[in-house]
Amino acid sequence: MFPNYFLCICTYRRSHLLRLLLEDLSSQKMPSMVVIVDGDPQSYQVVKVLAEWQEKVNIPAFYIPSNHPNLAYQRYLGWRVARQQGAPFLLYLDDDLRIQQRDAIEKTLAPFESDPGVVAVTAKIIMGDGATSNKDSGAPAFLQNFYASRRFSPGALTPAGDRILPPEDGRDYSPVEWLRGGVMAFRMDALSQDCFSEDLFALTHIQCGTGEDTFLARRVLRRGKILYAACAEFLHPGEDAPKSYPTDAFRKARAVAYSRRLLNNVYRGDVPPRVSDRLYLLRHYLSNMLLAWGRVLKSRYSFYLQYALGYTLGAFYGIFRNPTARYLTPDIDWWTDAEDALSQAEKMG
Repeated sequence: MFPNYFLCICTYRRSHLLRLLLEDLSSQKMPSMVVIVDGDPQSYQVVKVLAEWQEKVNIPAFYIPSNHPNLAYQRYLGWRVARQQGAPFLLYLDDDLRIQQRDAIEKTLAPFESDPGVVAVTAKIIMGDGATSNKDSGAPAFLQNFYASRRFSPGALTPAGDRILPPEDGRDYSPVEWLRGGVMAFRMDALSQDCFSEDLFALTHIQCGTGEDTFLARRVLRRGKILYAACAEFLHPGEDAPKSYPTDAFRKARAVAYSRRLLNNVYRGDVPPRVSDRLYLLRHYLSNMLLAWGRVLKSRYSFYLQYALGYTLGAFYGIFRNPTARYLTPDIDWWTDAEDALSQAEKMG
């Protein structure tokens, strides 16, 4: 039996892509409810797209006007609505995905029905150039050997936030310790308030929050297993650049480096990181800076120089500036703002 689920899509200034994703749902097992969290409610574009889609389908939908264009924060708002409505399972999809595999969502959610120990499932994302986004995001092997203090098993996560892929052995599902942000499915009883962090909201606010999916993974992993569904494929055509995430070389590199500190902070879940975890992060920073500056010396492209400068600055922040909401966004009360956004959504009906 296919489980009922709520679908949450957080969007920001990409209503044309949201329309395409909603249309793709017609070939899938439809959700029992859709939650759309809009990071740009002043434009009213998402409201129009949602209204047009609802004319074609008979599915309840919640529209939440977010008061911050902030993916981590918007996902928190979506979870709050799903919890209030009694959702048994919650599926997050990025607004720029496409779904061509007719049973992609069904295969993503299937483990919840067969194994009560599964608390989250992530899936394969095929990038527009034909490569998957499931590659290890760390340095090349020779540099990983330089900064690694121990070996990691397939599916593991390193103290610097690098994902180790499961083996390609033909299995439909493999246990992992991480999630891919584009496709994340949760058993709702595994999610709680402490799975969301104002520190992460603040890091995302300054456009450095690149580890929100990993943060969620570390929290829910305390309550059960996470599976990677190799049999479920979602497409990421890359038709439009993110609007709330830096894409230029300098700021992107700074974000990648600085976010590693927060991931290192939560690597042990509720337990503080060990000295060996901190040393691993330091070696990770050093090796990637060596790689970045080595590219600068070999090439005249300004991209490599900007990336090296950004990564070096982000690593400096990661070493000396703990990314906390109190430090990064002292003027924002994230939890109060969340209540205001949810109240506004209720008023809109």
